[in-house]
Amino acid sequence: MIALFGMRSDKALTLFNQIVGVKVLDDLDSFIRTNMLEEMPAEEKYQELKDNFQNLMEAKTNIDKVKEQIAQLEPINTLAKELMAIDTRIAELEQEKSVVAYWFAARTVDLCNEELARCKSNLRKLEDELKALKVKKSELEQEQTRLSVAIEKDEVGQQIREIEKEINQKVKMRDNRKAKAEEYDKLAKTVELTQSPDAEVFDANRATAKHEKDALQVKIDRQLMEEKRQAQNRQDEINCTISERVDTIRYLQQHKNNISGRVAEIRDEILKAVGATAEEIPFIGELIRVKDIECDWEYAIERILHNFALRLVVPEKYYKQVNEYVNGHNLRGRIVYQRYEGTEPLREFEDRTLKVDSLLRKVEYKPKCLYLDWLEDRLFAEFNYSCVDSLADFNYLQEKAVTKEGLIKARGGKHEKDDRPETRGKEHYVLGWDNKEKIAMLQAEVRQLQQDEKEVATKVRRIEADTKNAQEKRETYSKLFDKYDKFDDIDWWSCALVIQQKEEQKRQLEETNDKVKMLQGQLERVRKELGALEEKFNEAIGNKALLENRENILKKQSNDCALALAQIGVVDTDAFESQHTDLLNVALVGLDKMRDTLQSDINSALRKQRETKGSKSGDLKNLIYRFKNPTEEITAKYRDWRSDVNRLPEAVEFVGEYQTYYQRLLDEDLPGFESRFNKYLQENIINKVSAFNMFFQNWRQSITKTIDQLNSYLVGIDFKDAPKTYIQLVAAKRLNVDLKEFQDLLSSAIPNIHEMNSTIDGSRIHFEQHIEPLMSRLQDESWRKLVMDVRGWYTYKAEEFYQDDDQKRNTYEAMGQLSGGEKAQLTYTILGSAIAYQFGLTKNGLDSSFRFIAIDEAFRAQDEDKARYLISLCKQLHLQLLVVTPSDNIHIVENDISYVHYVERKGDRSVLYNMPISEFKAERERSMEV
Repeated sequence: MIALFGMRSDKALTLFNQIVGVKVLDDLDSFIRTNMLEEMPAEEKYQELKDNFQNLMEAKTNIDKVKEQIAQLEPINTLAKELMAIDTRIAELEQEKSVVAYWFAARTVDLCNEELARCKSNLRKLEDELKALKVKKSELEQEQTRLSVAIEKDEVGQQIREIEKEINQKVKMRDNRKAKAEEYDKLAKTVELTQSPDAEVFDANRATAKHEKDALQVKIDRQLMEEKRQAQNRQDEINCTISERVDTIRYLQQHKNNISGRVAEIRDEILKAVGATAEEIPFIGELIRVKDIECDWEYAIERILHNFALRLVVPEKYYKQVNEYVNGHNLRGRIVYQRYEGTEPLREFEDRTLKVDSLLRKVEYKPKCLYLDWLEDRLFAEFNYSCVDSLADFNYLQEKAVTKEGLIKARGGKHEKDDRPETRGKEHYVLGWDNKEKIAMLQAEVRQLQQDEKEVATKVRRIEADTKNAQEKRETYSKLFDKYDKFDDIDWWSCALVIQQKEEQKRQLEETNDKVKMLQGQLERVRKELGALEEKFNEAIGNKALLENRENILKKQSNDCALALAQIGVVDTDAFESQHTDLLNVALVGLDKMRDTLQSDINSALRKQRETKGSKSGDLKNLIYRFKNPTEEITAKYRDWRSDVNRLPEAVEFVGEYQTYYQRLLDEDLPGFESRFNKYLQENIINKVSAFNMFFQNWRQSITKTIDQLNSYLVGIDFKDAPKTYIQLVAAKRLNVDLKEFQDLLSSAIPNIHEMNSTIDGSRIHFEQHIEPLMSRLQDESWRKLVMDVRGWYTYKAEEFYQDDDQKRNTYEAMGQLSGGEKAQLTYTILGSAIAYQFGLTKNGLDSSFRFIAIDEAFRAQDEDKARYLISLCKQLHLQLLVVTPSDNIHIVENDISYVHYVERKGDRSVLYNMPISEFKAERERSMEV
């Protein structure tokens, strides 16, 4: 009905009802706000905002829950890592304990063997010494006997001849030993050992020779030969790779694509067998390639399309022939081919819209491709992957996503990344129909490989030279050790001294006159020498017994340690030895004490580590219990907490599952929730808040516009006649604490996009600091209804102006300050402007609109001037007026009405007379005359 009668709103009907009674307004401000201004659906707008806010709060709750879980899991993760480190340390200490036992046992064996070697050497020297002493003793005894006999027989000449014989024997022995000594010095000089040594230096040289001989043998066997083997293997590998690359280059130079190897040879064999061309049976990889501007994505796209690119496209024309050939021959390789039967007839009706980040936007097709439509169909169906630049986007997508680094997410949750060396190089790329770049790359690789081969060959020659030098040096040490096992072999000085002594004896015999006296002196000297020799002989026997006892002890100690080593097994002690180089200087006698000290330290460290582990395990158990059984505050705030953690075991042994859950929260859940929260906040809530604010701004503008329109009507209505005035309505901002609070909260909630985007968490901070406070405050329904009615943001009053000069005459704020007539006149004026506005009237009165009002007993309490003002006002507004009044007041309006409906009571019934005003006046005059 409102639309039918051209009314602005249902408030027109309310005004109509008020006009019927023509009641004087009690509260001007309330009337204007309630009846003259439109009420907007503020509560409806709030509920829309609340629904969106609720969704966002749920997302924020998820973020807060994840952050709380991360905060509780972080110490669990830290403790788990610490316990893992402790377990690692305990294992290291246990291993170190085994290493210590093994090293000290092995070191004891080595030192025992070294000391045994010295014992054996010393025993040999003692035995040699004993033999020499026995010989010397025998010689002295013979000398003693000879001298005794000579003294008795005085056969000086015979004695001189004996001495000469001895001198000759010693000369031969001296010369033989001297020749050996000269050879020994040459060998010693070669390896930089002391030449012309005494007995002690000789033994030291011999020990050095044995050690260096063994060390060089180990170096040759373990180091140089291994280095040579590795270098030769590398040389063979390089030569093999060069050969393969050269073959590939030759093949690519004869073809145009990037596919080589056995699969390409099989294709050539098929083409030859069926009589087809490469264009007719192409590799799919020959028909597509990565666009030049998308080269950053080449590796990832090659990984995805690699196997697909190695398939052949076989048209129906050759399909049976290819089947026959492939089935009937040993291909000595693998081939995959697709049967081409044309394209789908409805393909052009399918939606093939590609996303901006689609992989298919990054490839191009070979010009004049025979299978273009089919290829596009296959690629769209199987390889329409999203190429994402960040892991956050990768995590967000459910399937078919790939990163530049080659991490692929396929259907069904399958993830794959292939970083094997044989797949990463460009030489393995297969896409494209032009192979010039690949040939150039392979040629460059061959040149580099050839350079590498030269360097490796040089290294092999160097190793061979080092090996030869080491072998020669070892041979020298071996000769020094094996050939010269006794110092006597080169001790020609002792022979020279004996010769000198014998020659002196001979000279004395030849020169002396008192032969018997001289012989007696010689006999006394020989006896003294025999006494000294006997003491030395007995000492040597004692030393030999000590050495033999020490030898037995060392053998037992060595055997015990060797048995322990056999039980322990092989243990790598290089690292331990490099960390404890000082132990190499510890003698055999101090090894046991040092071993006990180290093992005590290790046991002490193990005990502390186990105590720490027990303490931290207890802490971890408590943290896990609190995480699995949160406080009521947490479960009340995050109702799905228990369902999230229900599957996690409470046993400390399964803490790895908590770490996995923690890492998933960090890497996937939190970024995903925050991304969706920020996206929803940016796209929905911020827009909704802006729209919510705009709703109130539009309402304010509507009120201003309405007041202006009402005033445009009031200007044309004469309020008073002498002098003539008119009324204007004024809307002044209401000063109210609640209104200001709401307006400030709403203004703060409007985002500053530049400021919000200036930081990573700008959207979230704005939401928490500005949007949440607004929504929280609006939950108070009574406060909400008060502040969201924009009509209540203003106070309303009427101002009276002179029509001649528009100067203000008076201001009307409250009806209580006016007389009864002024109240009625102001009421009529305000109601009239409201009717004109709500009924959609215009000043000329010719528009098609509802113009009817009714006034019931309007003049009963009014003076005639105010009643006539009301009639004049209705005329100015071109209203159709129905006045219900007693007959004694009809004279007030009779000059302004055209028809009368007169009611007369006759008995128990009422009679209605309808007549024009002229007829009514005539009837009234006749009645008066009668």
